[in-house]
Amino acid sequence: MKRIGTNASGSGRFFRKLAIRAFAAGMLGLLCVSAAQATGPSAPERASLQKMGFILFDDREPAPNLNGPELSGGTVSLSAFRGKWVLLNFWATWCLPCRSEIPTLNRLNERMKGRPFVLLSVAMDYSTGKIRTFVRKIPVQYPIVLGRKGKIDERYFGMGLPQTYLLDPRGVLIGKVTGPRNWDTPDALTLFRALSSSGLSSSLSGPRKGSS
Repeated sequence: MKRIGTNASGSGRFFRKLAIRAFAAGMLGLLCVSAAQATGPSAPERASLQKMGFILFDDREPAPNLNGPELSGGTVSLSAFRGKWVLLNFWATWCLPCRSEIPTLNRLNERMKGRPFVLLSVAMDYSTGKIRTFVRKIPVQYPIVLGRKGKIDERYFGMGLPQTYLLDPRGVLIGKVTGPRNWDTPDALTLFRALSSSGLSSSLSGPRKGSS
């Protein structure tokens, strides 16, 4: 009887250890899920992005850096915008669909002023002169990076223009959309204002280790 009792006691300790480990693993899983949710768009925001036509990335990879001269002078580096949401728009002056969405991007840029949000465009024309001529006719009221004169990772290049990426304040790729969009609809403005008010922006506004 003593041996059975001893075995039962040992078995009880064994199962208690298993229960503790299972509980700890479950709590860790919950913490990981909470952390992922806290550092990315919420479920309703993801649904709104998909409604706009965004393909969302599950891998949450850091966006390849982008460096290039700006049309108005100076140099732009994507890593300089840590702490802000970035809408990165690839376009060209010869692209008619690109032209059609520029007025809506101008209005979005104007209505998001004062928020942790940056609209950055990359013009893929070979001729800088053509870009200058174009913006005199159709103003572009946000920064234009000269894509053919800078260092642009080829992973950004997909099928067709315009192509637009959304980056979170950590510099992580959230998703992309190909083709023109109406960027200043009430739903779009509500979405981008919600993202920029999420709290992630202010908590990550300092320089990130290893950023250039």
